[in-house]
Amino acid sequence: MARLIRLEIRKLIKPVALVTVLLSVLLSVLSCTVFQQGHSLFAKLDKWELGFEFLGLLFPLFVTIPICWQLYYERRDRFLVYTLSRVPARRYIAAKYVACAVCAFALIFIPLVISALAALYVAPDPRYGYNTEDMYNPPWTHMLKTLYTSWPILYAMLISAWKGLLGVISMTLGFVLALYGGNIFIILTGPFVYAILDHFLWGLGGYYSLIGAFASETFARARPLRFIWGPVQALLFCALTALFYIKVKKRRVYPL
Repeated sequence: MARLIRLEIRKLIKPVALVTVLLSVLLSVLSCTVFQQGHSLFAKLDKWELGFEFLGLLFPLFVTIPICWQLYYERRDRFLVYTLSRVPARRYIAAKYVACAVCAFALIFIPLVISALAALYVAPDPRYGYNTEDMYNPPWTHMLKTLYTSWPILYAMLISAWKGLLGVISMTLGFVLALYGGNIFIILTGPFVYAILDHFLWGLGGYYSLIGAFASETFARARPLRFIWGPVQALLFCALTALFYIKVKKRRVYPL
């Protein structure tokens, strides 16, 4: 199983590595520059949170497009059928999902950690400096405030891991669509469209969506139930989508 997972990761390594490098550079540049446009800072990681704000909206595209296209073409070209003589169907799909999940996690986690290091050690301090008292008693309530101000690297790694898991959840929807869907455009953009609609509908009711769980301001006022509602709802939607294709559309992963 481990060997099969490594083989699947090798298939994805080039596009995933390319997007990871580009995203790391982009987030690092933004983390080192955006804060200079008149923003008030109370802790050094504020630079980082300002730098990755756009990612909260676009991360479903970053974790879907470089990864899920391959599964679609394997189905279309009937490569999956050829694997049946060597690997059981469930084992192959499980290995492919694990490989895709690892890649999706890395696509979010690595650029965020690198940009956090850039914000802490490369970005210049603002001209007006920091208010030492505000750094430890900022005028807002931030989740994990002690880590945020005193142990910023640990905080950045924990939050990057959380966002990486959200990326895996978003990729899972694209993976399900690639398993059963027939339109490459819907497969690659479906998770993004879902995230936008989910954020719009549940945002009106005061609930956190998948995008809301990714956003930096969420950590300032998070409540446990609302904080996890977006990810749980996304997983339920993935399960319902799979059931729809299997029970209603009568689709098969391995068309014979």
